[in-house]
Amino acid sequence: MPRFTLINIPTSPNLYVTWQDGNHSRRVSTRTSSREEAEAFLAAFSLAQGTEPVDELTVPQALDWYWDSYAKDLMRPDSADLAIRNLKTFFGSTLAEQCTISKQQAYVDHKRSVGYGEESIRRDLSVLSAALRRAEKHNKLDRAPPFISLTPAPARERWLTRDEVAKLFRRLRRKRSRHVLLFARLALYTGARTMAILDLTWDRVNFQTGLIDYRVPGRPQTKKRRTVAPMTPALRRALLAAKRRSNASHVISWAGLRLERVAKAFIQAGIDAGLEGVSPHVLRHTFASWAVQKGVPIYAVGKALGQTVASTTERYAKLAPDDIAAVMEAVRRK
Repeated sequence: MPRFTLINIPTSPNLYVTWQDGNHSRRVSTRTSSREEAEAFLAAFSLAQGTEPVDELTVPQALDWYWDSYAKDLMRPDSADLAIRNLKTFFGSTLAEQCTISKQQAYVDHKRSVGYGEESIRRDLSVLSAALRRAEKHNKLDRAPPFISLTPAPARERWLTRDEVAKLFRRLRRKRSRHVLLFARLALYTGARTMAILDLTWDRVNFQTGLIDYRVPGRPQTKKRRTVAPMTPALRRALLAAKRRSNASHVISWAGLRLERVAKAFIQAGIDAGLEGVSPHVLRHTFASWAVQKGVPIYAVGKALGQTVASTTERYAKLAPDDIAAVMEAVRRK
């Protein structure tokens, strides 16, 4: 295999990978001037060019190759990107073949000790597993190690009362966090998932029809189906006010730029309001819980959430005991 090296060239600020191909010198841009990012590109590029398993392949090398060859083209690459950064920080120069069960358990223990959520740890481990198994499949690694699996955390049952929502919204107004408050209103009054809201652009907010289309044009639907949601009068007023102030393409923005994440600011607002266990997803759960308690049929709630009837029934049937009792009574009668 050729020897790949990084070089600077006078006509570009970016670093280039260069190698010798017979009598010809070849090069390709790393598309970055950062030495650290260029080194990661070089590792992934070198790995991609090889046809034989790599001696002493490290976990970071495998992760960089996995990102460059696959994960960066996922519909939501930011989740894989975060996992890769977390994993590279912990595993350092660990060889892929030394990524044993005990080493993986050490990662789990470390993340738990710093307050990392169980689902986030599961996500990171799934990316690690996918990267090393893909490296084995593409002959970059002789054999991927066995991987531990964590039991999925039980579904969070936390939902907010109307008084709690009022406290949360007052806190967001006091902090002048308009973008977070608008996010919270969209989550509470449409039941949309966090990423669907952060992906929402103004061209899909139709004030004439009063509809918000969370579906991204050209993007195929996944299991987490996105819906078209009507605006409540209060939400319509909030969106109109935000549209007048906005110079961005995305509805949830800060300084004209799309927000990648909102969880940290939202969780802190919940803490400041004296509320426990508040996360962005709690608003989606609150949306469904309020609807079921008001007698909305579960199939309709599932449709609004973009879920199957079975999954919605499993989670929310206990909040509609009158409906269940009516079914039992109908069966009992002669």
